[in-house]
Amino acid sequence: MKKSIYAILSLMLVLMLSVAMIPAVSAAGESLTIKNENEDFSFEIYQIATISTDDLATGKYTCPAGLAAAAKTAVNTANQSGADFLAALDAIETIGITPVATVSGKTGTGYETTYTTTTAGIYYARVKDQPAGNVAKVSNSVIVWPTYVRGSWDYTDNNVDLATKVGTDNVTKSFSDTTADSKAAGQGETIQFTLKADVVGSATDKATKYQIWDKMSPGLEYVANSAHVFYDGTTTSADNDFEVKVEKNNSNEAKYGNGTIFTFSAKAATLANESSAYYSAKEVYVTYSATVLNTAGIGSNYNPNKDGLIYKLASSTADVERDGREVKVYTYTATATKIDASATAKATGGANVPLAGAVIGLYKDGTEIARGTSAADGTVVFKNGTDENSIRLAPGSYVVKEITAPNGYALSTVEYPLTITDNATARSGEGVFSLDGNAVIENFATKLPETGGQGTLMFTIIGAALILCAGTLFVLIMKKKSCK
Repeated sequence: MKKSIYAILSLMLVLMLSVAMIPAVSAAGESLTIKNENEDFSFEIYQIATISTDDLATGKYTCPAGLAAAAKTAVNTANQSGADFLAALDAIETIGITPVATVSGKTGTGYETTYTTTTAGIYYARVKDQPAGNVAKVSNSVIVWPTYVRGSWDYTDNNVDLATKVGTDNVTKSFSDTTADSKAAGQGETIQFTLKADVVGSATDKATKYQIWDKMSPGLEYVANSAHVFYDGTTTSADNDFEVKVEKNNSNEAKYGNGTIFTFSAKAATLANESSAYYSAKEVYVTYSATVLNTAGIGSNYNPNKDGLIYKLASSTADVERDGREVKVYTYTATATKIDASATAKATGGANVPLAGAVIGLYKDGTEIARGTSAADGTVVFKNGTDENSIRLAPGSYVVKEITAPNGYALSTVEYPLTITDNATARSGEGVFSLDGNAVIENFATKLPETGGQGTLMFTIIGAALILCAGTLFVLIMKKKSCK
């Protein structure tokens, strides 16, 4: 009986010892969770060692087969700091084993991806794809789980958030004086544009390429030397940190072909220096000016402009491209119609008989800005100087009046107001305003210009009658003297 009892007790003691020697990570509720909830951000998770918690004093560990020799050396190097351990792993190009998981952020709010394990070990989280913008923590991580504290294994630190993204890689374009997507302007007017892009990379994961580009339609002309680069607004100059290239866009793009293309590239020295003002900034600003040409599209043929961003981080394998914002410049033009308003012309040709050869001027605030000569059909196209195309006009009030009348006609002194309004209807109508009796011009029933009349015929008849009267009077006086 005693032997039987001793045998049972011995067996129970062995079982109890066996239970006690089971790794603590198998206990209920003890697990490691590695999570990431950041957009465009992912880590590869490697288990570079398995920890045995049997020996509470030392915690034996075993590296998996296939682990790179340099990684094994890093794991087995005694008395090194955590920073040195991480640096040694970061220097290894190929870890040599397959990652146990990839933890990625998902686009959207409130999403996260996690990796959970109950296996004690040393885990190495290595950046696979890193987000752009200002990032609070971007380095790789070494996670030892559980940790040995005060004579026992501690599993409480079991929820690891790998990174916190606090910035983006947005890029946008705007006019300097309005937040609208479009702006109306006239020929010769100077427009200032502002480009804005987030800084990407950080001191721990530098950008190796950072380039803001901008495409401008051929209806606009870059104002030489007007481009400047700034950090965080337009007060801190970054001109010395960037290279500016302005060239003709020789592509066949429908909107931007034959226009101007800009590239504002951060210099290599700027990106390589972790202490540069670039990494301290949140945004890069670019300003430049352009002039509206007489080749600019009118009405719905607006003049589009667009920017974008191309960058690459040291941790990335390929360039990242982001499209910015497109803004449009609207412009308009105007024509007039010249008619012969004489009674004879109306009787023979109807109410609107075209008249060629009249020189008509277009005025703004009392100053002539363009002129045109009426064609055979009476149409007048206003041009500035020797321009081949009609003048491009901004919305506003103008005056049309005749400068030179056709041969045989009297000069009209009537001034005709012309008002150009900026609205969707005007744009969809190709942006041409015409002074030809359309409802755009109000309170003027006559056509432009009301010239013509009787010419010199009436003066000839009156002159001949006066000469005849004078001759008759002279004859009568002479006869009277003869009689006396």
